[in-house]
Amino acid sequence: DVNTIVCNSKKVEDWGAEQRETVFPFQKGGTAEIAFNVNQNDLTVHIPGHQFTFPNRLGLPVFDYFETQGDFTVQSISWE
Repeated sequence: DVNTIVCNSKKVEDWGAEQRETVFPFQKGGTAEIAFNVNQNDLTVHIPGHQFTFPNRLGLPVFDYFETQGDFTVQSISWE
């Protein structure tokens, strides 16, 4: 999937249904800030010029692990 953001969650060994976002505001060689707001029901993902929600299927109040894949580099991560 070129230029698609794919979100998913895994409980024990089972993956849930993928959620695909076709809004893709990233440019090769550019930088972007991504922010996550977490609550009991969902995560709100803020990307440049767009936001979307993804269900908090595990009901976790805090996420301490994210996996990323793709042709990009994560420069920093912070939690508030």
